[in-house]
Amino acid sequence: MMMMSELRTDPRWAHARGSRWFAGKDGGAEPVSIRPLDWFVPPGRGGPAVRTEILSVAYPDGRTEDYQLLLSYRPDRLAGAVLGSGPGGDRRWVHDATRDPQAVLALVDALRGDGRGADWQGRLAVDALPADPRPVRPFEGEQSNSTVFLGASALIKVIRRLEPGRSIDIELHEALARAGVRSTDELLGSLSATPGGGARVDLAMITTRIDAARDGWALATAEAAAGHDFSAHAARLGRALGLVHAALAAQLGTGSLDGDAIADAMTARLAAAADEVPALAGHERRVRRLFDALRGRELASQRIHGDFHLGQTLLGRDGWHIIDFEGEPLKSLAERRRPDSPLRDVAGMVRSFGYAAATATGLAPADREDWELTCVNAFVGACVDTDEPFVGRDDTLSAYVADKAVYEVLYEHRNRPDWIHIPLNALERLVALGTSD
Repeated sequence: MMMMSELRTDPRWAHARGSRWFAGKDGGAEPVSIRPLDWFVPPGRGGPAVRTEILSVAYPDGRTEDYQLLLSYRPDRLAGAVLGSGPGGDRRWVHDATRDPQAVLALVDALRGDGRGADWQGRLAVDALPADPRPVRPFEGEQSNSTVFLGASALIKVIRRLEPGRSIDIELHEALARAGVRSTDELLGSLSATPGGGARVDLAMITTRIDAARDGWALATAEAAAGHDFSAHAARLGRALGLVHAALAAQLGTGSLDGDAIADAMTARLAAAADEVPALAGHERRVRRLFDALRGRELASQRIHGDFHLGQTLLGRDGWHIIDFEGEPLKSLAERRRPDSPLRDVAGMVRSFGYAAATATGLAPADREDWELTCVNAFVGACVDTDEPFVGRDDTLSAYVADKAVYEVLYEHRNRPDWIHIPLNALERLVALGTSD
């Protein structure tokens, strides 16, 4: 086993700590071990050898995390993918397999039908993809996982931070497929492992690629900047989310939440944020009264998307699609799997429309607000099947929107101080409509 001092200079560790998907950059993470799984594609087959290696890291506070390194080994150096020479005297060069098209194609072939190794198992319907799904191209955007496009019809998402148990993204895709929901991407296959005979972890999923898809955030912000009415699109998004919620409730069950406990949790988050952000302290009392509207109530709960915003939507030829069901990346697997109010998802999209409007710098402030409110009312009305406008009418949803805005204030304070006015302005409008001194 490699010593920690050796791991600190290992090119695989250098690759991980410099990658967008590695969450431990500012937490003092140190490499503890790198453990290989059995080969997906063994050496000696005339192409790159491919396997997963699990990087374990530790933090000063005692936390540990496991990350998946999907690697290919080949005798030649592939520009843009090579990490360095192989470990332990291996004469081959080690590569990031998600940037090695040959390696990705070899992995996909290994999963056709029922692929299996000593400690991994995968399945991809034999006819789910064409025999040669090229071109193979990595997605270059910001992600907590790694996505690789397989031609025009599919993509493979490599899960980077590994946690024991089923991937929520895979689990919810399976539930939506059983319910016949079409407003998401179809699950074609998956890959999992039992490292050392221990707990199962999901490593990757293969889904359809939405035909001629346009990113929801890019589309909405462009339409807002141009002053175009987006309410019809917003209503269709609301209907799509409503169908997803109904299907998840039917497939995975429902429950209830104690309104007092939810209000207490929201109030605690508000107090912690106000301690850190002076600009929030002046709103604290009136925002807390929005949360108090939940007290004495029982709220419906179920499995939800968990991180819903315009960036989790795609507009294809056949309408809107909702993607990426893994929930908020910074929450634990248990937290993300826990049933919650569907209003959490609704509030996420409400605030996303707020951000889209705020970026429309070519519009006057009143026009930006009108664009936002028109979208919000259309979306909420379609999602919860009501003709009543949301703003100032639904105090339960207002509490969830305010809770989301408090989170955004803290995030912007820490990461984008120039944007902190966006959630602060939203809170000011909410408390003006929902409370009085």
